[in-house]
Amino acid sequence: MNYADSARIRAVLTNCWFQYVDNFFDADIVVFDTCSVRQKSEDKITWKLKEIWKTKKIWITWCMIQHNLRSSKLTSEISNSGMKVWNFLGSVKSNDPEIIGLTTDEVNKFNFRSGSTYCFINNAFNPLFFNLKKKRKNIELFFRIDDTWLLPLMLEKVWYRISYDKEIINEYSEIIPEWINTSMNNHRKTAYIPISTGCNQFCSYCIVPYARWFEKHLSIEHILQEAKKYLESGIEEIVLIGQIVNKHPGFVNIIKELLKLKWLRWLRYTSPYPSYYSDELLALHENEEKLCPHIHIPLQSGSDDILKKMARWYSSHQAYEFINKIKSSSRKISITTDIIIWFSGETEDDFQKSMDLVDYWKFDMVYMWIYSPRPWTLAYRKYEDDISYKLKHIRRKRMNELLKTISLGNNKLEIGNIRKAIIDSKNEELYYGYTDNMKQITIRRKNSNINIWDFISVEITNGEAFRLNGGSL
Repeated sequence: MNYADSARIRAVLTNCWFQYVDNFFDADIVVFDTCSVRQKSEDKITWKLKEIWKTKKIWITWCMIQHNLRSSKLTSEISNSGMKVWNFLGSVKSNDPEIIGLTTDEVNKFNFRSGSTYCFINNAFNPLFFNLKKKRKNIELFFRIDDTWLLPLMLEKVWYRISYDKEIINEYSEIIPEWINTSMNNHRKTAYIPISTGCNQFCSYCIVPYARWFEKHLSIEHILQEAKKYLESGIEEIVLIGQIVNKHPGFVNIIKELLKLKWLRWLRYTSPYPSYYSDELLALHENEEKLCPHIHIPLQSGSDDILKKMARWYSSHQAYEFINKIKSSSRKISITTDIIIWFSGETEDDFQKSMDLVDYWKFDMVYMWIYSPRPWTLAYRKYEDDISYKLKHIRRKRMNELLKTISLGNNKLEIGNIRKAIIDSKNEELYYGYTDNMKQITIRRKNSNINIWDFISVEITNGEAFRLNGGSL
């Protein structure tokens, strides 16, 4: 999602006559599009800020600031005005809002009135801005990602002279980053397209509903329009994204319509939720070559007790039944998952159930996250995080050792297969990329005419833990 958000910020700023540069050393302004899913993500930003020269301006947006938008000092004033705290997390219902929050004095004098016609920036309801500003004087702007359309107005507020080429339509979902690459890879053939924002699930550990607010589904027409723009510009792989991507009421129809589009080679999506899969979607995976043979299922735990505390609303038995459906497909589909290590109250027995889940289903990859309490979440308020960092890493190491063994076994089974792969990078002897079933691959160079971003056929010659090896055909 961060890559898609960054592309939208870039689209608005280039229409304000800012010029994008690839290296932040060449920039006058550095924009941090942040994540707060784990504390480690916020810590990275704190360290990154130290790398920015004091002569450069810094802007910060997204999760890191949005889950800290409330100020206890102003709570009573907001309550007495009839305004709700959540107004500051919803959409601003105006194309010409009043920009509030440049100075503490301005905020203190502000006359609260009900409505959603104000755009709050910087230290309005955000102590984080004040705290960071004390250490980094070149921090100039905090803004919500939802208010990206309003950047021209915000910049005028902080004394930029702006010439904006388009009409301001205050709706995040209406921004289409034309001709702008959103890929997280080195190649330029992948686009990440959000089909929804926010989340209503409120898993007990997750900050997203508090940072991005309730889920909002983009229209099928808008999604197809964005996809067509990318495909016209040379994109060949599309990844649909959303906090619970398959919860979109038209998800299967979106998949079907995208599969019809000319120039599309590969279609993926992330992250789904086990409970929202349908047999129709699984049938598409089985029968549609463009829909990649890879499914990511963020199961988080193999213990029913922990799943209940996480508010995941499915049981381990349901997870086993669902994975069995995928494994029964006539098309071999790789399966990856997320597991949270040492969630509050996780016993050795709970952890062993997660180990059993991984061992039984032989996942191709497990993305392991050490639990990090996030402010405002139910788990932060209700459950104590009383396990040391050292002990958490011991469990993570145990699962990683199991995964290495499983990955090696899975990848050995690929030997002799012919796979499609896209090239990410190369050196004098080797190409590097990933396959249609989402496995990293190293390829011997038989053909010097192959370029980064080419789709090629590869014969798998060997399998290692977490990587395939092959030769181009």
